[in-house]
Order: sequence, then structure tokens, then C-alpha cells
Amino acid sequence: MINRMNEQVIIVEDCFVQSTVIRKMLETEHFGINKVCRSGNEALKEIQKNVPHLILMDIYIDGDMNGIETAKLIREKYNIPVLFLTALNKSDVADQIKQIQFSGLLIKPVSKPDLIANIKKVLKSYPAA
Repeated sequence: MINRMNEQVIIVEDCFVQSTVIRKMLETEHFGINKVCRSGNEALKEIQKNVPHLILMDIYIDGDMNGIETAKLIREKYNIPVLFLTALNKSDVADQIKQIQFSGLLIKPVSKPDLIANIKKVLKSYPAA
């Protein structure tokens, strides 16, 4: 068993059911969860306290900013990879997300194998935060 507790993740997802499912997928693979945030502002505050290795970001979240705007602010200040999650088609969000640097886009509901494979790929190829 590989212990990935040192690989910390922030989940930014305003849907309780989705965030719980994603959290459980990560915990069964022994990833550390910094926090589940419901809004962009909450995520920005958490990152100031505890910088994660990866952020899983829903595109449409509660609050003043959507996930794309939040990711843009994060990328301006921190060297943290952002893996987007959305229930929309890739073509529906492609124009919106191409304006920022991101590490991937997964369509919800995401399977555990796809989620874990993408996270491993990002963490392997990305310099430490």
C-alpha cells in the first residue's frame, strides 16, 4: 500500500454529495485532504493557511467567483496544479478554461480510476508546490 498522505489536495466543490464521493475516492487511495471548500473565497483563504500539492476545482461553485476565476487567481500567486471537474461537455467550457494554465479537465460523474490516474499524472509531472 502506498501512503500518499503527504500529497495534500484541496477539493473545491459546492455540491455536498459530489464532494463527499470525491473525498472518499481520494481517502481510499490514501491522499491527504486539506479541506473541502464550497466557494472560491473559501479556497483562497485555505491556500493561504496550507498550500496543497493539487486542487480539484469544480467550474461552477457558490460565491462571487466561479472555479475558472478562482483558478486564475490561484495560478497568479501559487505554483499549484488545478484539475477541473465539470458536469458540462468539454466543448462547453473549452473557451473559458483555455485562458488559464490548468492541469486537466474531468467530466462528472468521474470514475475513481479516471480521477486517481489523472491526479497521479499531474502530481508526477508537476514541480512541487
